[in-house]
Amino acid sequence: MEFTKEIIRFYTFMCYKLGESAKLIHETLQTVYGDCACSYQTVCCWVKEFNGGKESLSDCPRPGRPKPCVNEQTIASIKKDIDEDPRIYVRELSDTNGLSYGTVHIIITEHVCMKKVCARWIPHLLTVDQKRETVGCATELLNMFEPHGPKRLSDIVTGDETWFSFFIISPKRLNRMWVDGQRDRPVVLRPGFQSRKRMFTVFFNYSGPLVVDILPQDTTMTATYYVQNVLSQVKSAINEQRPKVSTSRTLLLHYNAGPHKARATAQSLQELGIQFLPHSVYSPDLAPCDF
Repeated sequence: MEFTKEIIRFYTFMCYKLGESAKLIHETLQTVYGDCACSYQTVCCWVKEFNGGKESLSDCPRPGRPKPCVNEQTIASIKKDIDEDPRIYVRELSDTNGLSYGTVHIIITEHVCMKKVCARWIPHLLTVDQKRETVGCATELLNMFEPHGPKRLSDIVTGDETWFSFFIISPKRLNRMWVDGQRDRPVVLRPGFQSRKRMFTVFFNYSGPLVVDILPQDTTMTATYYVQNVLSQVKSAINEQRPKVSTSRTLLLHYNAGPHKARATAQSLQELGIQFLPHSVYSPDLAPCDF
């Protein structure tokens, strides 16, 4: 094939010297060589080179194939960068190592065998002691209720406080706008999380919500407020819902925050005859952030 190419190039050069046009040369080559003849664009390219003063019939030397970028050194470098920062972007790896975006992606997926996933969002990272305490509380509760114990799930009342904001933060994409290329990037005010929010205290049992208390503005949740305004409502709601059942049957499961563990709260629960159930640290409760 190389020999045929050299012959065709030589014939083209001879026809060029005789003054024939590229079109006529191509038609003659098709008559002689048929399908083996080079294309019209190739003949035009050769004639253009001859017009530029080229006398050689060989191709001009060209740089060889570039060195492969995927080697042990680049793989180890990218693996090291990922180990140091698992959240690093492919573009950052590309700029740091002087490789293309596609090459870095191939190294990560095919050679390092990694993929990027979102970390699972959990409420809290518990220590070993906290996990052990959680298992102990859960075991104690299981032993208290049917069929292992005398208590019933219908006797449980649970509750907690949570903050609710009075506004919705719009997605960032809604702030996109067309601007002139010479203008600076526009800015918008993002409302703070601390503005216009209220604390809600919600208690419920097997039948649904019992009490919803809204902390007044500029007021702090203390043991005094918790006893006088929240627990009193809980007692009234229980008596209204189960008038023939004593409050001594009630089992209270609420979070172990400061107002819940205060001496005044424990004394009030004792006077009401409400039994406080064990509650491990950071265990799931009514707070939406814990679900």
